[in-house]
Amino acid sequence: MSGAAAKGRVDLDGTRQALEQLGLLHAAERLPELLSEAVKQNLATHRFVDQLLAVELSQREERRIKTSPRLSGLPTGQTLANFDFAFQPSIEKSRIETLATCAWIREHETTRIGGPPGVGTSHLAIALGVEHGFSVAFFRLDELLHAMKQDANLSPQALRRRKYLNVALLIIDEMGFQPLNRQPGGKPALPNGQLPLSAR
Repeated sequence: MSGAAAKGRVDLDGTRQALEQLGLLHAAERLPELLSEAVKQNLATHRFVDQLLAVELSQREERRIKTSPRLSGLPTGQTLANFDFAFQPSIEKSRIETLATCAWIREHETTRIGGPPGVGTSHLAIALGVEHGFSVAFFRLDELLHAMKQDANLSPQALRRRKYLNVALLIIDEMGFQPLNRQPGGKPALPNGQLPLSAR
C-alpha cells in the first residue's frame, strides 16, 4: 500500500476503541455500517457525526425506557395512551397533554392530582412519570414517610443520595383525598398546578 493510500485510510479499530472508551458503545458497534453508508451517499463529515450520535442517543433512550420503571419504582402498564378519558369525563385531555410536556418539571413546580379512590389519579400520576425523560421516583405516602423516618439520622451528604431527594420528579401516591376549599359563589379554589378529579 502506498504512503498516500495508507494516510487516507480510516483506522476503524482505533476509532471504535476510542468510542468505546468514551462509553459510546452503540455508536462503536454501528460505526462500520454508518461509515460505509456515509461514503456511498457522499455525506458531509458533520452529517456523519450527527448520524453516529443519533444512533447512540436513540439506543440510550430505548434502554432508559426499558429500565426506568424498575429503577423508579413505577408500576408498569399505566400510560396516557391507555387511560380511559371517556370513563372520566371530568378530565380535560388537553390539560393532561399540557402536563405531559413536562414544562412544570423544568420550572420546578409542584402539581397535585386530587380525587377520591377509583377516578384515575394514580394512573395519571404514573403515566406522567412514564412519559418524560427525567429521572423519577414513585412512592406511596406511607412508604415515603417510612423511608424518611429511617433516614432521619443520616448526614446531609448521605441524605442527598437518597432516591426521593435525587430525582427530577417525585410522585407521591395515596396521600388521601382532601376536600377543596370553596370561594364565594361555590367555585373550588385551586392552588396553581392542582387538577381535581371527581367520581363519574
